[in-house]
Amino acid sequence: MPISSISSGADPTASVSPTTNAAKGAALDKDAFLKLLVAQLSNQDPLNPVQGTEYVTQLAQFTAVEQSLAQSQKLDMLSAQLGGIANNEALALVGKQVTIKGSKIAFDGVAPTSANVSLGSNAQKVTVTILDANGKAVRTMDMGKRAAGTMPISWNGVDDNGQKVPAGSYSYTVTATAQDGSNIPVSQEVKGVVQKISFEKGYAEMLLDSGASAPVSDLVSVGAPPPGK
Repeated sequence: MPISSISSGADPTASVSPTTNAAKGAALDKDAFLKLLVAQLSNQDPLNPVQGTEYVTQLAQFTAVEQSLAQSQKLDMLSAQLGGIANNEALALVGKQVTIKGSKIAFDGVAPTSANVSLGSNAQKVTVTILDANGKAVRTMDMGKRAAGTMPISWNGVDDNGQKVPAGSYSYTVTATAQDGSNIPVSQEVKGVVQKISFEKGYAEMLLDSGASAPVSDLVSVGAPPPGK
């Protein structure tokens, strides 16, 4: 008797294999699969028993389901272990000076602050604009011609009027143009000390003293803690 005829009211002429049942609704686990197989054998029609080849096929299906579940469990365990290792390594960054992809910088009111950009090709003109926390431009610096590659940026905290700006979080934008006036790709980087590692978003995120934040995947380099830290 096919599995479908075990339930009351089922059409005895209908035949539904365990794999067909597994495709409907929730995934069929190995215990449910085995119960269906045993029920099918126990309630089969003596005049029309399950053929040997069909029985072997169903056993093979059961084995495949069991192996798939076992592999899934092992992969879940491996993923959890790797995640734990990655989180522990991320925590070791606290207190370290790092360079990350980003545009936020911090000015302490005294010492100049710095950042880096990477130019995709030689630039005829490079302009750096410093913005305050409200997005208002406070300083525009003409960097002139620059060769492709890494370009350091240093800002002493002075605005376009020659006045010192208050300490706080700032950001910067960089515009680079080629000789023909076309824009050149620019990758922006900032430095800072990691003060905290957050896992609130489901992944390790670095929070820097500059106010910048970035996932660990945006890490460019790691240095020793700055003096006095």
